[in-house]
Amino acid sequence: MIRGLLPLPIAKDLDVPEPTSCCRALGTAGAYCHSCDLLLGLEGLHVTAVDRGEDLLTVTVESTPGPVGCPACGVVAESLGRRTVRLVDAPCFTTPVVLLWRKRRYRCREDACAMVTFTEQEPDLVRPRGLLTTRAARWAITQIRREHASVQGTARQLGVRWRTVWSAIKPILAAAAEDETRFAGVSTLGVDEHVWHHVSTKAPEEGGRGPKELTGMVDLTADENGQDAPMVCQALPGRACARGVGRGLGRRSA
Repeated sequence: MIRGLLPLPIAKDLDVPEPTSCCRALGTAGAYCHSCDLLLGLEGLHVTAVDRGEDLLTVTVESTPGPVGCPACGVVAESLGRRTVRLVDAPCFTTPVVLLWRKRRYRCREDACAMVTFTEQEPDLVRPRGLLTTRAARWAITQIRREHASVQGTARQLGVRWRTVWSAIKPILAAAAEDETRFAGVSTLGVDEHVWHHVSTKAPEEGGRGPKELTGMVDLTADENGQDAPMVCQALPGRACARGVGRGLGRRSA
């Protein structure tokens, strides 16, 4: 050893009696775990419990308590506790996820107000009376558009039925179909006509599936590397190209 220099200390694992944890909220009343909230990724909601079963991950969440004004008159409302709402979220670690949202209930203190009681709302979390979270619905759409999954396949991954997925994604798809900006940047449009079912052609409200033919519009535009990632822009019932719809879209986006 060179004189005048001290040996470097060697790090050793110490056997401490207290367990280490990422959750600083443990044992602190009224506190939330920042790491758990960050992993959940839902702004405004905090994780209060997590339970993992054999094929289901259940996460209990709630919002931060605080004064809330009546949505009708603005008077500070009185808390009536909470009621738990069960929501289906996007899968996590290949496991279906259920959110137990402890929604806060309130009563308006203004006797003249028509809004007697109300519950908190999180428009970015779920649609009114919806079962799938907005995140789960958009995850399902991504699986169908980019991963070539079926509605039934996404329903199986979410742990729900086909109708539950379709009722959640249908209004989002309808709104997207009305948005003309979805064709921005499209230079190559593929059109494919095919038969998608062989059952009743009655209207869906009459118990059928509607026209058996379906026309799909697919974005085939290549990226800066010359690679393309086909993405469905729109699906139209019937033989759309025979009616000139497909040709019209092709001319506009070329």
